[in-house]
Amino acid sequence: MTEWTIKPGDVVTRADLKAKYGGGIQGGIISSVDNEHVRLFSDDRKAAENGYRDGWLAEEDERGAIFEYTGQGLKGDQSLSGNNGTIVNHIDREKRLHVFIAAGKKKGSGAVWQRYVGEFVLDVIEPFTFRRAKDVEGKMREVVVFRLRPRGAHEQRDADRIGPASDTGAERFVASESGSSLAATEKHEKSDSDRSASPAGVAIRRESELRTAYEAFLIAQSHSVFRHRIRIKGYSSTFWTDLYDETDNILYEAKGAASRKSIREAIGQLFDYRRHIKERDAKLAVLLPEAPSDDLRDLLAAVGISLAYRDDGQFVCELS
Repeated sequence: MTEWTIKPGDVVTRADLKAKYGGGIQGGIISSVDNEHVRLFSDDRKAAENGYRDGWLAEEDERGAIFEYTGQGLKGDQSLSGNNGTIVNHIDREKRLHVFIAAGKKKGSGAVWQRYVGEFVLDVIEPFTFRRAKDVEGKMREVVVFRLRPRGAHEQRDADRIGPASDTGAERFVASESGSSLAATEKHEKSDSDRSASPAGVAIRRESELRTAYEAFLIAQSHSVFRHRIRIKGYSSTFWTDLYDETDNILYEAKGAASRKSIREAIGQLFDYRRHIKERDAKLAVLLPEAPSDDLRDLLAAVGISLAYRDDGQFVCELS
């Protein structure tokens, strides 16, 4: 192992890092075959040119702070291969993720100072999401946004926070042309070992497969299917609904398990999302990989939420 000696708040150049840890000096994500350290570089100026922003989310959840980092790739849809795949599979590959933020040019040189933020790991519940942004040619595409959790000492400056939305609003996207963590997991590079596959990760992949299959089921019936991207005033997070069937005016929330916990979570999400979309009269439905228990059916009926689930490879829709 190669000792990491840089501390949060320290300022270095890419050349300094190359001399000590190998790899190159170009690109947003740099690693070396000789050691476990992967450097992730963020530059607000360059990010703004392409309509996105890396940084700390203003709001923390029950597991703490989140740093959003946009993946590598200047043209077309980004994928989870190459250096982006290194981030996705950093635990399996025994790699450590270190985040740097551009901090101005070094006097008398074209080099840019890089301020070290700290070491991070991917969030185990929602490791990444796909969002819409422009590429260097001004064309809309999907970019990967990694959700990073600090590991040990780190620095949180106010200037590094993603600004909250100034107003509440929702946009609609054709489902197959946009994405969230659920859609993204379909493209997840498979690990050589199942040892690191957490129950949460398995559930996310299962939700992704279920949502994609149900979308195809609806489209085969000539239904128009969308997803909503929701921004809420005062929050820096972006929220995505799973599926909205415009033809039948139904908002769906998919879950990877028919458990009580999953269904109770889906109920809360559906009522919350509906408040922020223009289709305030949308009917609500939970999409599950199998039929739930009778008591959970009663729970859904009690709050006026319909049910769709898979049964022997076919979808059963019990719409109220």
